[in-house]
Amino acid sequence: MSREGEYRQLADDMFRRAANEESAQLEAQWKILGAKYVAIAEQSPEADERNTLYDPVQSELLKPD
Repeated sequence: MSREGEYRQLADDMFRRAANEESAQLEAQWKILGAKYVAIAEQSPEADERNTLYDPVQSELLKPD
């Protein structure tokens, strides 16, 4: 999966958590975090073009146990 796809997957997970959250405050926080991941996903193609050395998303951490 591409870096952009990984960030979009993380965003989808945050929005899913928000939808299942009972607390309005926590729901809002999950949505904010999801929106930040979407913004990072939109920036990731530019980072790929610049050969970025540091990537906070490590694919091996995203794999289910």
